[in-house]
Parts: sequence; C-alpha cells; structure tokens
Amino acid sequence: MDSSSSGYPFNKAEYYRLIIIVGAGPSGLLLALLLAQKHIPSVVLESWPHLDTRLRATQYGVPATRVFSRAGILEDIRKASIAKFPSICWRRVSDHEKLISLDLSLVEDDPDRMTILPLGEIIQILYRHCLERGKGMIDVKFNHEVTNVGQDDKSAYVDVNIKGDEKAKEARLTADYIVGCDGASSAVRRSLFGRDWPGQTLPYRFVVQNVYYDGFQKHNWDGGNYMVDNDHWGLIARRGKGGLWRVTYGDPVTGLTDEEYLARRPAHMKAMLPGHPDPGQYRIEQTNLYNIHNRCVESFKVGRAILAGDAAHVCNPMGGYGCMTAVLDVGGLADCFIGYYHGLADEDILDKYAEVRRDIFVKYVDPRSIKNLNRVATSDPHTVLETDRFFGILKDLQQDKNDMRAFLLKVSSIEYDFTKHYNSNQNGVIL
Repeated sequence: MDSSSSGYPFNKAEYYRLIIIVGAGPSGLLLALLLAQKHIPSVVLESWPHLDTRLRATQYGVPATRVFSRAGILEDIRKASIAKFPSICWRRVSDHEKLISLDLSLVEDDPDRMTILPLGEIIQILYRHCLERGKGMIDVKFNHEVTNVGQDDKSAYVDVNIKGDEKAKEARLTADYIVGCDGASSAVRRSLFGRDWPGQTLPYRFVVQNVYYDGFQKHNWDGGNYMVDNDHWGLIARRGKGGLWRVTYGDPVTGLTDEEYLARRPAHMKAMLPGHPDPGQYRIEQTNLYNIHNRCVESFKVGRAILAGDAAHVCNPMGGYGCMTAVLDVGGLADCFIGYYHGLADEDILDKYAEVRRDIFVKYVDPRSIKNLNRVATSDPHTVLETDRFFGILKDLQQDKNDMRAFLLKVSSIEYDFTKHYNSNQNGVIL
C-alpha cells in the first residue's frame, strides 16, 4: 500500500476534507464508513504502510453488533465467522471444571447476537467497504505519520510526515475537525496532553497466541472459556474456521524480557489447555505480547480535536470491553457529526459526545473491566462461585430462559443514543 492508496490526487495547497481521521484501525475506518453513508467526506491518515495484523480483539458484544449492522458490514463479518458460538463459561484451572456458563444458543438466531471474528479480519472488511462504498467520500492514506495537531477558531490541522520511496515529505492538512482514532500510542492525544494519561498499568504481561490443538474437540470444549486461577488465568476461545483457537493469558511475573516470558509459556499452556498437553501436541502460529492498562484522558475534546477509542481510553481485555467501547464511541461520534452537518443539531452536540462517552467509560467500563480481570486472576477458584456477585446474577438468570435471553440482548448502560439531542424543528441539509 503506497502513500495514497485510495487513488485520489494529493495537492497540499488545495486539499481539504471536512474531517481528518487519524488512524486506519477499526475505529478510524468504521467512523469514515458511517460518515460516508450520510455524505460526509473524510480522509483517514495511517502512519503504517499497511493495515494492522496484530492479535487483538476477537469477540464483540451485542452493542457493537448493532453498530456493525448500521455500518453495513455485519453480513460480511458473519460470513467470515464461525457458524456457532454456543456458550461462554468460567472454568477452574486446577481441574477444568465448569463453574458457570452463559447459554448463547438462546440467541443464536437473533441478528444482534454477539459477533466473533479476529479484529484483523474485521479491519480488512472495513477497508474493503471504505474502498468500494466510500468512493469520493473516503480517502485512506498510508505512510502518513501525524507529528502535530493545531487549530484556530475556524479550522484544525495536522502536520504530517509522508513516507515514500524517496525522502520523506512534510505537509500540513486542514479540516473542520481532527479525530484521533490512532490507538493507545495516539499522536493526537500526545499532541493535546503530552504524557498525561491518568490511570494504571496492571501488574501482568499479556501473552496472546493463535493455537491449533485437536484436544479442544477431543475434550468437548467450545465457545469461550474463562480460566480462573491465580497463576494461570486467561481466556481460551474458538475464534475461526479450520480449528483456530485464541489462547490469552496473563503472566503474573513482571520485568522479564519477551524471550523469558515465552520460555514460561509451556507451563501456562499445560495447566490451562484440556488434556494438559506438551508443546509438541499443539501448534502456535502467531504470538503478541502486551502490557495492559486501564487509563482515560481528562477530556475527549479540545476545541476542534476529538479523541475516540483507544486514543482516549484503554482497559484490560477481560470481558471484551475495549474494542466494543471503541465501536460505541465512533458510532456515537458519527451520529453527532451527522446531526451537525445535516442541520439537525448545534455544534455543541460534539461537546455532548465528549462528556457522555467519557462518563460512560469512567463509571461503567473501567470498573467493570477491572472486576472481570479480578474475577479470573485474584479470586479464590474454590469459592468464587458463591462470593462473586456477577455469578450470583447468572445463577438467578439460569432459572428462566426468557430472562436469560433478555439479559443477553438488553440495551447496555454503555450505549447512548445521541440522536435524542437532534433539533427536530431544523431543516436537514443534505451534503
């Protein structure tokens, strides 16, 4: 992919888009697609020469599924996904006994059901839709590294290093708004706040790998399996066709090199995988290691610069809140931009986005993700079923299938409908 892969000519003296989106990850591409559906043009700037293929999210809750449907990508995600994801359970590592489970077969025919697909594949689907459906509306530019963000009363800009075969070029691109969707290492956030990003780095090293192992089928494992143990905790889940599983665990020892962490992997895998296999009995095809954080920026909006997704906040992945919350951020931000540009809302709806989405992260996402982590990593595996409040709720719901189905499909407290702030008496302007 070259520095102007969408095929549109670049002339820095004339180039202007209503919105500059920094980052061609899931948040940036999804936002561009939602805006293009309502005739709002954007340019997406990506510092890398290619799309992200790292092992990250694979499971997206009902709220995210609804946004995928709005964006017109859900059908393609379902086609690429596994046909069935029957349950999520919590297992004790010492004996692999199921402690409790969620029966997802109750909603297997509902269009809003959970979505399962590695994030790298979703990014590919998003990019293809941007190219095919966003012609004239979406311009994705790779090798465009944002180095600075600035603004005045009427517009905002980014300074960009454009990397190519020859010497890197510098340019300044101007827009009405800059949206940082450039992940946890966000250049937009750093330009606004420097190194100030309140929160905590958690005392674990996350090791994530794609695994092929016939023991899963042999021991009748399926769906998602949260592993509860103080030393070997994590998530083991079926994630793709052809026997693909994702094994994620947190190593409680800190300060090692990546090589030292990987040397400890066979012991984790032997404890966690059914049948307690040795390394020669399973195949690992890809591995990524991460530090994990729970952090949130002080404000999602500074003038004409706006943050969304991991650029604004991050949380540990236990429970799948990270990418789901990012999807809801850009779904909400898209509605705010649509309302503003189509004359349905005043400009202060963008301030409402910043206020509400930050409040949701601080009040709900951050504490819940910590509880999800502690449930598997620090609880007593032999008493957690009786002491954990969430497990108590699940036990009550298991008494009635209708109650469980309603629970699985409910509108979540992390969702928010920004269209209720539209002014219905204004005339819409079609761009």
